[in-house]
Amino acid sequence: MIRPLERALPSSVRVAQLFAVGIAFFAVIEVRPARAQSVEFQYGFMRQNSEHSDDVSALALKTLSGQNALPPGRYRVSLRVNQNYFAEREITFELNDQNDNLSPCLSAELLKEMGVRSETFRAEHNAQACIDLPSLISGASSAMDNSTMRLSISIPHIAMRRDVIGYVPVEQWQTGINAAFLNYQVSAQQGNSRYIGSRESQDINLISGLNLGAWRFRSSQSLRQNDDSQREWLRAYTFLQRDLPGTHANLTLGETFTSGDVFRSMPIMGLSINSDLGMLPDVLQGYAPVIRGVAQSRAKLEVLQNGYPIYSTYVSPGAYAIEDLSTVGGSGELEVVLTEEDGQVSRRTLPYASIGNLLRRGVWRYSATVARYNSAYKLEEPLLWQGTLAMGTLWNSTLYGGVLASEFYRAGTLGLARDFGSVGAFSLDVTHSNAQVDSHTSNAVQGMSYAIKYGKSFQTRTNLRFAGYRYSTQGYRDFDEALHQRRQDGFYGSRRSRLEASVYQNVGKSSSIGLTFSHQDYWFSDYEQRQFQLQLNTQHKGISYNLYASQALSERNGMKTHRQIGLSLSLPLDFGRSTSLTYDAQKYGDRLSQRASLGGNAIDNRLSYRASVSHENTQQTSAAIALGYQAAFGSVGAGLTQGRDYRNLSLNASGAVLLHDSGIEFGPYLGETMGLIEVPGIPDIGVVNSTGVLTNQRGFALVPYLRPYRVNEVQLKTDDLGPEIEIDNGTTQLIPRRGAVVKATFNARKITRMVITGSTSAGSPLPFGARVSDSTGQEIGMVGQGGQVMLSGATGKKTLQIRWGDDASQGCQLQVDTSTMEHRNGYYLQTLQCQ
Repeated sequence: MIRPLERALPSSVRVAQLFAVGIAFFAVIEVRPARAQSVEFQYGFMRQNSEHSDDVSALALKTLSGQNALPPGRYRVSLRVNQNYFAEREITFELNDQNDNLSPCLSAELLKEMGVRSETFRAEHNAQACIDLPSLISGASSAMDNSTMRLSISIPHIAMRRDVIGYVPVEQWQTGINAAFLNYQVSAQQGNSRYIGSRESQDINLISGLNLGAWRFRSSQSLRQNDDSQREWLRAYTFLQRDLPGTHANLTLGETFTSGDVFRSMPIMGLSINSDLGMLPDVLQGYAPVIRGVAQSRAKLEVLQNGYPIYSTYVSPGAYAIEDLSTVGGSGELEVVLTEEDGQVSRRTLPYASIGNLLRRGVWRYSATVARYNSAYKLEEPLLWQGTLAMGTLWNSTLYGGVLASEFYRAGTLGLARDFGSVGAFSLDVTHSNAQVDSHTSNAVQGMSYAIKYGKSFQTRTNLRFAGYRYSTQGYRDFDEALHQRRQDGFYGSRRSRLEASVYQNVGKSSSIGLTFSHQDYWFSDYEQRQFQLQLNTQHKGISYNLYASQALSERNGMKTHRQIGLSLSLPLDFGRSTSLTYDAQKYGDRLSQRASLGGNAIDNRLSYRASVSHENTQQTSAAIALGYQAAFGSVGAGLTQGRDYRNLSLNASGAVLLHDSGIEFGPYLGETMGLIEVPGIPDIGVVNSTGVLTNQRGFALVPYLRPYRVNEVQLKTDDLGPEIEIDNGTTQLIPRRGAVVKATFNARKITRMVITGSTSAGSPLPFGARVSDSTGQEIGMVGQGGQVMLSGATGKKTLQIRWGDDASQGCQLQVDTSTMEHRNGYYLQTLQCQ
């Protein structure tokens, strides 16, 4: 036992001790120059019991230092490139001539598929031949994890193409399993008031789905009370859909809505094909400018945004064009730095701006629709045709347009959007319509509509994110305006002008101001709408301040003004989890209300709570409490408000039920694309980043949200597992198609873990490093310190062979019976003597 010194030692004694320890350390290990430069330990310094020979120590060190390496051959591995999952592939591993390690055979074709730039390879590189990765790309490396069969490839960013970031090849998309599901949202409310008596309401919203192969059926229906307090069923949509990978689009049949890219979105019932930009690589889904220039030599090109590097590559002598740039934010300034081979550096600034309808060069977005108008207001339901197209072209421009036609309506649109750099991004489109607005005569009107959009970010950290102006002549009609006019119901005149604008300003490190404005008026009508909104956010000494104000003006037979202003303060508290104290004050017209509330989360964010007290200038004071809980089967909530003259109780629940070939599962409300996790027979296992998700008694759980056409890493929460549960690999990758239900099964089992403290027939502990084998001779473990052995296996009786040498006397047997063992904290414990 080491005891602390009672007084400090003289410095000369401490130096002598350090010198002695250093000599002992270099005596313990002996470094022998060899091809692999291995390190060997001197077994003489390992102390064993006096009844065991030095061979026991040598055997222990040999067992500990032995590597469980794979022999050369072909194996199916999980490939990860720069820590991101790439694919499952069969890779040939060969013995490296320079050391005893295995090296993967990576061909030029496979490396290009991973995203390595084509110019990295030389002409002599065969597409299928093995390539020495470190010699091809400086700084590149590979590492194989034998236990998980995972091959990690590290390639410097400069050698990678950007147009493959986030992209997954079509052949890796997962269609998923056949399944049916039902999302539900149920709410009920009951109130009593001194003035209007008792009242109650119940609402049900349902989304049902059925997946068969690549086809998806979806329907949304709700039961609600109308203005006459009568319950009625309403259907928002019912359609059949599948993706078309070769066209980067989705095919939809049934009740749905048209895209609003060119024309206003409309409810339809029929057939439509719409492009899906989610199938494209991340870098192609948003706009970025093309960087052009001329290099004098093989030069390094870097792009910085706000001082941070976002792109780096090498360009060949001559003209170059960078078309795979990925920016952050919708606009700004880029600094382009070109470093020639002789060290000469040139810098230039490239301003750019983007708006919603700008596409990268070579990217297409389109839609085609043949359907009937699906009115919710008992209007006509004519057959209509619509087609739209947008394509990124030269000079940082996007050309777009579309046609819309029916038996009484014709419209065509043509527009151009362009990034003008420091000036900003503009788009201009012109739409012409011709509509027969009287269903009994041939009375027709025609007109033009012009739309301008603008977006820009300034160095003052001011973001003019969107401004649009639309002007229509008297004869212009949107499709729904023409329908209302033909029915002579709900038509207040065609839209004459519409202006929208928003400004966002950052102030300091933690403050911002936002302002939005909209205005709309109509032909042949005095109806006018204007709305202002202002919001200020700041933070000081941990307290968050939020000031907001809005004013809505509507004029029809007199001006009506709705003005609202409010202030919110939030103070985080030190107790609980995410607990905060909030004060709100709001003035709406002549009504002033104030509220103080305390809220937060608990139980791993599954439980939310909030209690509040409010007061109004009408001398009305009330108190409220609300609770919410996210369980494995769904979420539930309740709220109670009590005032002087009224009481209100509300209840709500939401979740999902999924039917598949192995049974019925309950879980949280599901998104468009989802996952089904199976850990056979193992309950109560959570999923990382999925609050409240736990496997049920059969080992199933629903993961509510997955990103389509992208790698979704699903990881089990294994930190709280007991020692009796063993999972081979708690992480997997899912790549679902849009709307798919993708199933992932994890290999897991319940095992018996035994800790045996063994001693020899003479009563001394079993020697450290002794090998433990089962009755078939298979080695299953090793003796640790103090003669302890940790094993896993089935319950029952078994005989263990203990060997610490080649001589027959250097071994014994342990007779193990789990029924006689003490069971504590998931382990079976016993002390045995080896016979």
